[in-house]
Amino acid sequence: MCEIVIVGSDSPVPFTRLESWVLTAEKHGIAGWGWGIAYLTDDGDVDVQRCVGKLGENEEMLNHYRSIESKRWLFHFRRPLRLPNVLEDLQPFYSEKLNFAYAHNGDFEKADEYRHEIPGLLNGKVDSEVGFRMTEKMLSEGLSLGQACLHTLDTLGGGANVALLYNDGSVWIDGNARFNKLWRFKVDELECASTSLIFSDESFFDLVYEGLPTDRALVRGEVALLDAV
Repeated sequence: MCEIVIVGSDSPVPFTRLESWVLTAEKHGIAGWGWGIAYLTDDGDVDVQRCVGKLGENEEMLNHYRSIESKRWLFHFRRPLRLPNVLEDLQPFYSEKLNFAYAHNGDFEKADEYRHEIPGLLNGKVDSEVGFRMTEKMLSEGLSLGQACLHTLDTLGGGANVALLYNDGSVWIDGNARFNKLWRFKVDELECASTSLIFSDESFFDLVYEGLPTDRALVRGEVALLDAV
């Protein structure tokens, strides 16, 4: 089961401010098989990096991100439901067509039945990529994120938490997972969202976020977490 962390603010947020949160989420979410980071650059692009292994053990990449600050951050830590564990299956995925990063947590039960409907666009084997491309197609046809996510869920079955970071800085999330619920919250000026490390209550806030967030809400369906910058 994967973990997702999203943070945004009106002012640039240094990675160093978030480092302990994301590394603790990776560690206690038992999700250290692979990681991915998407952030909004000063030029208005979405930069996406994915690596096999644990971010907490990759000192080279940690030092790279320690020099970066951004108004929008999206982290994904992988705990695969099946092997192999390869780079092509890591998230966030990037949509060249619509310029957004896509992170998914959950399980699309019928994904393999629909792979043939997405020719030439799938680079890996995971169900998440099928859901990503199906959601991308629905968005390109004019559906809202909520409509696209519900269509994908209705078609593929299972459950899903989804986060999208667009190149205008807007962030949309959708919470429909059966397990590992998605929460939104605030820490000072930071607007955040996070999966719950499969905790059945809110105790993960004490473990990962040191009990800081007091304004918390369980995400049920589509939410505009952050506006365009």
